[in-house]
Amino acid sequence: MNSKKIIILLILIMFYSFSFCQDYWESIFSYEENIHCLAINSIGYLFTGTSNGVFRSVDNGISWDQVLYVNYTKGIAINSQDQIFASPAPLYLSTSNGNYWDQLNLYYLYDVKNITVDTEDNIFVGFWGGICKSSDNGTNWELVLSLSDCEVVNSIVENSEGVLFAGTINFIAEGGGVYLSTDQGDSWEHIGLENEYISSLAINSNDEIFAGSRGNHYEGIGGVFRSSDNGETWTELCDDALVTSIAIDSEDKIFIGCSFLYYGAVWVSEDNGENWQLIESDLIDIYTSIEFLLISEDNYVYAISYENINHIYRSVQPTGGIHDYTIQEIKNIKLNNYPNPFNPSTTISFQFSNDPGMHQGRQNQSQLYNGAGKNELTELVIYNLKGQKVKTFDVTLLAKPTCLGVSGSCRRRLKLGEGWSGVEGCQGTVTWNGTDDNNKPVSSGIYFYKLKVGDFQKVRKMILLR
Repeated sequence: MNSKKIIILLILIMFYSFSFCQDYWESIFSYEENIHCLAINSIGYLFTGTSNGVFRSVDNGISWDQVLYVNYTKGIAINSQDQIFASPAPLYLSTSNGNYWDQLNLYYLYDVKNITVDTEDNIFVGFWGGICKSSDNGTNWELVLSLSDCEVVNSIVENSEGVLFAGTINFIAEGGGVYLSTDQGDSWEHIGLENEYISSLAINSNDEIFAGSRGNHYEGIGGVFRSSDNGETWTELCDDALVTSIAIDSEDKIFIGCSFLYYGAVWVSEDNGENWQLIESDLIDIYTSIEFLLISEDNYVYAISYENINHIYRSVQPTGGIHDYTIQEIKNIKLNNYPNPFNPSTTISFQFSNDPGMHQGRQNQSQLYNGAGKNELTELVIYNLKGQKVKTFDVTLLAKPTCLGVSGSCRRRLKLGEGWSGVEGCQGTVTWNGTDDNNKPVSSGIYFYKLKVGDFQKVRKMILLR
């Protein structure tokens, strides 16, 4: 090979390497069926549960083999001896890194959703109806938390003092929330967040517990909650996301995976949940539903998506390198409607901060305001339950430096398209009379309205009763 060809080859290698490394994520596993969970043993073997059983990778995700042929493996846990426990009931145990599996004596459970092993190697199984515990490696089991068949245990975590927390959802009736056990899971008490759809729990190095909600029994919205007193009181940190999973790294960075109904993808907080930022990516965007997150001991993030083709994504580098990638702030967007339910019309009110569309990490942030003529599109769209657009309201905002910091309402400016102002940013109202874009009345039912401000958006639910 002559020198010219060598130079061209090196340039191509550098180009493709550079292009690949620009994304925060890489896909290490794809599957047409659902992927539910992921676990990693002490020697780095990856085990994932799918609708068709357990797959294993022994080469860091390069190749995968199916090692357990069952239906609906939604929970996998590994104890301190690298013994692997996998659902569904009657549960399966492997003491050979997944090469061989034995059935355990646990037959009466319905739809196992979570398996957890505590620091004493007690095994806890969360399912529709409660929690079962085994203290002898799965030989004998005891029902330690009995719930209704409508309530499912999604997450069980343990703090540094051995206190256990369980997050549940009751989709049918009032209930759900967070439960606590101070006696290694032998007894449990409800401690808060009733009627929240708690999908995931995580604990940081200060034993603060974080709860992710993928909705509320009455309001339909989810978010993130934090407690610094073992669940006696809770602080709402974010109320505009359907949170499906939470994971915290060794530096107490908090990652949440979200459903795309509001905005999907993976978000991160580096200030204990006070502010959240989107990890922008070509592979995972705000329309990608994330169903599961895991952070490895070496601080790589794993995310399981729910798509037409489902994936396990892994961060290209550990979480310490997050600032090498563009991240986008969640802006302070307030959105609600009244009355709700309504007939025949409802008023939708909105308010947002005075820097729509600004990205943290932009090299030219100041260009947003350093000249007239920077337009940001604000769009309010109403959708039906099928996700179809019903009605669209458009307002074009003209951001001018002279508008910043000026007090007062900007409703008139919104209508005229002249710009926006106000210390609190822009605010306004839209009235929807229950008609579509062709002014034809729509039927009774549940509708969603989404406010999009630049690159940011928020969604709320409303009910039309004719």
